[in-house]
Amino acid sequence: MHLENVYSSISFTYELPTRIVFSRGSLGKIGELSKGLGRKALIVTGRGFAKKYGFDARIREELARVGIESVFFSEVDPNPSVETADRCAEVARREKIDFFVAFGGGSVIDTAKAANVTYTLGGSAKDYLWPRSVDEELLPLLAIPTTHGTGSEVTKYSVLVDEKQMKVAISGRGVYPSLALLDAEVLRYLPRDQSASTGLDALSHAVEAFFSGKSTPMSDMYALEAARIIFRKLPCAVDGFLECREWMLYASMLAGVAINFTGTNIGHGLGYPLTTRLNLPHGFASALILLGAVELYESRLPHRAEQFRRHVDIAMVGGLREALRELYQRIGAPTSLRELGIDEKQLDLYVSEGLKYKRNLQNAPFEVNEEIVREILAKLI
Repeated sequence: MHLENVYSSISFTYELPTRIVFSRGSLGKIGELSKGLGRKALIVTGRGFAKKYGFDARIREELARVGIESVFFSEVDPNPSVETADRCAEVARREKIDFFVAFGGGSVIDTAKAANVTYTLGGSAKDYLWPRSVDEELLPLLAIPTTHGTGSEVTKYSVLVDEKQMKVAISGRGVYPSLALLDAEVLRYLPRDQSASTGLDALSHAVEAFFSGKSTPMSDMYALEAARIIFRKLPCAVDGFLECREWMLYASMLAGVAINFTGTNIGHGLGYPLTTRLNLPHGFASALILLGAVELYESRLPHRAEQFRRHVDIAMVGGLREALRELYQRIGAPTSLRELGIDEKQLDLYVSEGLKYKRNLQNAPFEVNEEIVREILAKLI
């Protein structure tokens, strides 16, 4: 089924202000690409990866070659907090930097984005949370992803954790990175479990963007191609093949562009409590929820489901749910809540927690009420 047979009319507004440089070895160009951005950069990283493999020194040296001084903020943990972003912004203020470089996964890039907002506009990251839209012009931010999953290098979102252990978001036109530098060579060192979990985050973005109340022909184009690649390349990416990881990096970027149109919905909204309460990696959490949600997508949106299956080349027998389950099992991802220690007695807790994420659930292609949330979670026990 072609897109022109799905949409009776076309209407959307979109811009991607991020310049994208996608090439193996492109990390070595960061100095040249940073010319004209200022004389001092704050390099934001996680606590171990950049230093362990020498990337911190390499980035510093490349910037120094073109006369740019650099300082580091290397205190980002998975699922970063509002407080971490504020501390990053405070370092930026103290050092009087001119631009940010984020080298890491989605947590690092999101921290740098939020710090850029508060450093430029003042206050705390909590002052800019959704539904406020940050459309002001901020400092330049260069994003270099070290995983193939979040797509944060091309999105207008920064997701943090607040003092109540809720996932909160800053979004808007100003949040986009200025430059996304995607170098697959960096992915050589990505651990197997992170390859699996971040890859499923990208798949969740693609599926949720396609089955969305805000989808457009353009978001469909990105989402379908991302999903097609991920189904084919994620298993070999998890096994460490660099070519597959490069394709996953590309697919993750496509899926990130797709959710700029649509946001995320059921997978992310109901998956967040699994991450904040159980410390389940975000990609595994969102993907697991999708396993319970896809039958609703298929039953309520049969034409969309057929279009998805045809493009991604999923067999009709078993449908999307069985295709997802098979993929998860191949890469070692959880396929039930019971595996995580959640049984029927805890269902009410996760229903009520999931319903709090209205900013995500409102993007679904149908109303998501308590009954539907309970149905989705019950299927996973």
